[in-house]
Amino acid sequence: MKTILMFPYAHHLGGTQPLIAIGEALRAAGHRVVFAGRGQCMRFVEADGFDAEDLIELDSCRAVAHFNRSNLDYHTPDSVAAFVDAECALIGRIAPDAVVDLHRPTLGLSARLMRTPRAVLCNTVLTRYYRGERLLPESHPLAAWVRPLPQRWLRPLSHWAERQLFRAWARPYNAFLRTRGQAPIDSLQDLFEGDATILMDARELMPMDGLPGHVHAVGPLLHESAAALPAAIGGTAGRRTLFVYLGSYGEQFTRVVGYLARLFGGRDGYRVIAATGGLYGYAGAPLPDNVVVTDYVPASAVLADGCAAMVTHGGRGSIYSALGHGVPLIGLPNQGEQEWNLAAIERLGLGRRLSTRHDGYAAFAEAVSAVIDDAGYRERAVRFAQLLAGYDGAATAARVVAAL
Repeated sequence: MKTILMFPYAHHLGGTQPLIAIGEALRAAGHRVVFAGRGQCMRFVEADGFDAEDLIELDSCRAVAHFNRSNLDYHTPDSVAAFVDAECALIGRIAPDAVVDLHRPTLGLSARLMRTPRAVLCNTVLTRYYRGERLLPESHPLAAWVRPLPQRWLRPLSHWAERQLFRAWARPYNAFLRTRGQAPIDSLQDLFEGDATILMDARELMPMDGLPGHVHAVGPLLHESAAALPAAIGGTAGRRTLFVYLGSYGEQFTRVVGYLARLFGGRDGYRVIAATGGLYGYAGAPLPDNVVVTDYVPASAVLADGCAAMVTHGGRGSIYSALGHGVPLIGLPNQGEQEWNLAAIERLGLGRRLSTRHDGYAAFAEAVSAVIDDAGYRERAVRFAQLLAGYDGAATAARVVAAL
């Protein structure tokens, strides 16, 4: 039996649920699994029966402000030092055989100092192995000047800017490494690698190549916490459902639910179910009876029951949950990673991507109507669900971690 120490980003579900999925598979194989984190989603860890340790974490408001500018410069030299000190103390006390994180770059430094094997869960689009297109996202401060350029200029400029940004984002970590007499890193992407690097994507959606032996493309990593279906939702009763989940921060939630109430409110044969994950609320006008706002709801219960489309922020978990049920998507991204995810969805004809900053009700209504009325979107999503059925991400990732 091995002891595995997990480090979720517990301020949102997407940073927590993949680790729970792997933790369950490791526990079933007889290993001890301990979680360490701080945030509202640690309640899902504890509800699943795992031991949990409190650990320093980024301020959620500061972090999301950086994420939504598509900037990963959320650490300072002082915060890096504080994180590493806390992580090293915990590793020393728990004495794990391996540590696992999802984009917690300071753990790369701590694992190095403590000589502890590390597995990193990564969204492929953020790694050097992604072979799709990554144009400078419209959420980045430079986009207003750069995005209007012709594509023949925008592509090389985006590639150059990406390399420079990842190098600049490495500075606070290198400042810490200098204090410990350690060699610097070249790019923040170096800290998105470990003794094992686990890519949480399907190759069919996120093209990748050149994977060295320590990099494993395991497919989607999904987990759904047990919960009863709220009584207010009930069954479909022959209605077509629009399911809404806009991530753990929900910046667009009230606006999008208002749009859907305007589009479908009072219409026979339709209903809207909008879930907050219990992480925020709806602050708009009173809603018609067929538009229901709820907190945590098992997504599969909605997606598998007459769901015509899902409205999403473009997070990896939401995308794969919908596609796993053959449900097409309408996406409103808040940050670069989500923009790139939804660009892949649109490229494969699995849904439509909107601009959170520029598109209003008319564009939203047109995109929703197109996706639910054109049978081609549903047919392509159903075919894609058959591809996803060939992956067993949690079991594969657990075997990789246990082998460290």
